[in-house]
Amino acid sequence: MASDPRVSKPRLPKAYTDEQLIFLRSHISGFETRTRGHVRGDAKKFALDRANEFLVRFGMPEDLQGIDEAEPRFREQIYNWYKNTVGRARRKLEGRTRSKKPAEKVSGSPGHNSLTWSPNLETPTTVSYAQNDIVAQTASSSSQQQQQSQQHVPPPPPTGHIQFSFQANVSVPSAATLALKASPNALREAFFTRGIDVTTLSSLIQSYVLSHPSPTPLNPIIDALFAAVTTSLNAPTASRTASNHDTIITILRRFTEACGYFPATLVHAGVSGPVAGPRALQMAIRKSSVWYPVLTPASGTTMSDEMERIAADRQKRKDYIQWAQIHGAALELGLLSFRGDYASTAESLSELMARDAVWEADEVEWVAGIFVLQSLIRTGSLARKHEYEQLLSTYEGRWKEIKDEARQALVTEVLLSAQQDLAHMDEGRVQ
Repeated sequence: MASDPRVSKPRLPKAYTDEQLIFLRSHISGFETRTRGHVRGDAKKFALDRANEFLVRFGMPEDLQGIDEAEPRFREQIYNWYKNTVGRARRKLEGRTRSKKPAEKVSGSPGHNSLTWSPNLETPTTVSYAQNDIVAQTASSSSQQQQQSQQHVPPPPPTGHIQFSFQANVSVPSAATLALKASPNALREAFFTRGIDVTTLSSLIQSYVLSHPSPTPLNPIIDALFAAVTTSLNAPTASRTASNHDTIITILRRFTEACGYFPATLVHAGVSGPVAGPRALQMAIRKSSVWYPVLTPASGTTMSDEMERIAADRQKRKDYIQWAQIHGAALELGLLSFRGDYASTAESLSELMARDAVWEADEVEWVAGIFVLQSLIRTGSLARKHEYEQLLSTYEGRWKEIKDEARQALVTEVLLSAQQDLAHMDEGRVQ
């Protein structure tokens, strides 16, 4: 049974994880570009190189482990997938072109499609609507002869069949945009996948917003950004080349650059265009700046319920501290004072959190407050140095009271760094 070609999916084994699929899809545009080049075999070499890179990064997929010639099979599988995906994207594009020119279509027998495709672009095993072409070809021997002649003769023959030439000037949409589905998980991966450029990331965000309209459509995007930060910070230490702060800065910069491509029709909380993204981030930071613990039920709880509550509380504390890290990074990038209407409000928010958190009863607020204070020092003026020194001294006193060793170690690192930033204030080069 034929299916709608708009929802057809590239065939990949179920054993592939979302992270692996994102990696493969991020290189489709490179493969597509090489299929239109003049170097024979360049596209296949590119695909095989990506397969090798996949093996180094993720290892052999489970469904191919333990079988004969697993690596050659895997490389060929990856090449075929790239080839089929690009071919399908081109056919979908040209299909839209043909639908606008009904006068050029050749009338055939009822129920048959008389359009022919170049054989090197067909993937009848993966594209459901290719069955119509097969029926048309088997119904008439003359149509088969025409297809064979088209394979060997580049110029269009004097027949009624429409020929399409895929030259470099044909406008083909970004392959990554065609392949990636605008879902929260895809957005999360796109934020820290270097192979996906900011224009593609912006298109992905806009696609999701269009399909999920609301007065605050960027809220899921901010959730995906937070999840991307979580994934990056939880990566094995041996595989990371940047500090936690630098990692967050990088992700926020990608978000800001992607927002630069937002059209005026994209509106979040009454703010439109490129500044809609920073506005959504500011709103999320404001909500996350208020701490409230997971409530303990009065009575009637089981041991299992209590364990779940403890786990939820622990995760909430981690998230609260991570939001404070994002808060500080956004402050340093100027994302909280992107517009005159909100500049004073954003500055007051950061100041209030840093000043108030140190006096609260829960140590998780002390940890969050010191992150924001450090960013205030980095972005503050020399005239406020003495003020910051006093506040930092108060945080040092709280450091001795922190019971959780991991949080105490985290605060130790931030305190030392903040002290260095204060020392550099006189030199005008706070880093």
